Amino acid sequence: MMRRPTYGEDHYVLHDAEELHHLYPDTFSIPDKHRRESLEIGALVKLIFSMQVTAGSEETSVERMWVEVTSIEKGHFVGRLDNQPYGSNCVVCDQVVYFQACHVIDIYLGE
Repeated sequence: MMRRPTYGEDHYVLHDAEELHHLYPDTFSIPDKHRRESLEIGALVKLIFSMQVTAGSEETSVERMWVEVTSIEKGHFVGRLDNQPYGSNCVVCDQVVYFQACHVIDIYLGE
């Protein structure tokens, strides 16, 4: 069963891109819903992470990072973090990330 990441268990949470787009439609654009819901394995997507700087810390760091989709289960996605965060020592490159289409702020389409 999929679950949303939490500070307590994962040391990060993900920002809701749909909510940010709704609040700031002129300055915060996201891919259309169909594209975000139709991701395939191997796709690279950008998510906004709010991470504890150190495990258990009240201090957080916010970064936009790329995640590679590794599996899809009933509208939920599992991926592999493709960046090394600068502002956190408890979130690392290659770790598993659980997310939904509402979290996707960008989709890498290649060069």
